[in-house]
Amino acid sequence: MKKDRQQSVLGRKNSANPTLSKPQSRRQFLLKTGGVLAAGAFGAVPLRGWAADPVNIGALYPTTGSMAQIGVGCVAAAKLAVEMINDAGGIKSLGGAKLNLILSDVQSDTTVTRTETDRLITGNKLSAIHGCFASALTLIASEVAERAKVPLLTGSSSDQLNKGRTYTFTPFARASQFARAQLQMAKLVSDKPKVAVIFENTAFGTSTSNGLKELAPAEGVEIVMFEPYSAGFTDASPLINKVKSSGANALFSVSYLNDLILIVRTVKQVGLDIAINGGSGGFVIPDFYKNVGKLAEGLQGVAHWNHDMDDNAQKVNAEYKKRTGDFLFEYAGGLVAQTFMIADALERAGSPDPQKVREALSTLDVSSGYAAMAPGGKVKFGPDGKNVYGRPVGVQWQNGDLASVFPKEDARAPLLKT
Repeated sequence: MKKDRQQSVLGRKNSANPTLSKPQSRRQFLLKTGGVLAAGAFGAVPLRGWAADPVNIGALYPTTGSMAQIGVGCVAAAKLAVEMINDAGGIKSLGGAKLNLILSDVQSDTTVTRTETDRLITGNKLSAIHGCFASALTLIASEVAERAKVPLLTGSSSDQLNKGRTYTFTPFARASQFARAQLQMAKLVSDKPKVAVIFENTAFGTSTSNGLKELAPAEGVEIVMFEPYSAGFTDASPLINKVKSSGANALFSVSYLNDLILIVRTVKQVGLDIAINGGSGGFVIPDFYKNVGKLAEGLQGVAHWNHDMDDNAQKVNAEYKKRTGDFLFEYAGGLVAQTFMIADALERAGSPDPQKVREALSTLDVSSGYAAMAPGGKVKFGPDGKNVYGRPVGVQWQNGDLASVFPKEDARAPLLKT
C-alpha cells in the first residue's frame, strides 16, 4: 500500500487515567502518531514486552479532498480513542493486547473508497473497521467489508446501510429519524411551520430530504418547496431567491460544510428573515462557526451525537479540545464511542477473528461507559445492525458552541428563539 494512504498508529504505554495527557499543539497531536509507521511499506512491527500481539482496527476517513475538514477531525478522535483504551490496559481477555489503528485516506472520492477499503482489508489482518461518515462513501465501503466478512461500524445516517447487510453496524440515529426531529423542531419556532427543503443531490441529501417529505404531513408541517441542488455549487442566489418566493418561514438545508456556509451567507446577503435548521453534516462541526461567525448564532440543527450529552462525553470533549483546539463534533465523538464498542466486542469475543467480533457486536448491549455515549445512553444492535435505542438530538449554536436543546429529556440548555 502507498505510504501516504495507510498508517499504523500504535498505542502508548499504560497510564492511570486514559483521558489525561501533557498539553500539546493541534498539529503535534494530529501528527504525533500518524507518522509512526507506514503499514503497507514496512509491515506490522511487533511490540516487545507486550503480553499479546496488537489487534488491528481499520479506519477509513477522507483526510484530503472536499470532506477533509471532517475527516481530519475524525482521525484525531480515532487516535485519542485507541490511546484511551490502550492506556487503560488494552483488551484484557486477549492478554492486554493493544489496539493498532491502521489509517486509510479515502480522499473524499467514491472510486478511491472502494480501492482503499479493499487494500485495507486484503493487506492487513483486521478485526474490525470504522469509517467514512459520508453516506456515499460508507455505502461503498460497507459493500466491500460485507464481501470480506469484516465488521464495519459507521456514523453514516443512511437507512440503506440497514438493508441486506450483516457485517455493518450503525450505532446512531438514521436519516429518517433526523427528518422527524427536524420537523418537530420546526414547531418550536412556529405554530404553523411552512418549510423550504433544499438538499444536495447525494445519497446523504436524498435520503434525508425524502424522509422530511414523507414525514411532514403526520407532523403537521407543510413543505412549500422541495429543491435539490448540485453539491459543490458556487452560487446559491438562484436557490435562495426561490426560497424567498416560496413563502416559507423555515429553511431546512441538507448540506455538507462548504455548501452550507455559502447558503447561510447568501440568506443574510439577500435579507431573508427565516428560521434555519441546518440538519447535520457540515452544520455541526467547528469549521462552520469559524467560517460564518455570529451568523450561526441561534441556528438549529440535528446531530447523532453532541459533546454535552453526558459526563463521559464532556470528559472526552475536554481532552480532545485540549489537543486540537476544537470541540468534539458529532462524527468524531461518535467515533470514540464506536472504538469502545469494538473494544467491548473484542473483550467478549476473546478473539481478534473478525467473524467472532461480528458475533459479539451483534449482541452488544451497553448502558454505561464510553461505548454507551449516544443520545439516551444505550446501544443495542438489532438484526439489521441498527441501534434499537438510536435517536438524534436537536442542537443550536449558542455563544460559539453547540448546545443540546431537543428533545426535552436530552436538552442541556434552553432553546433560544431568534
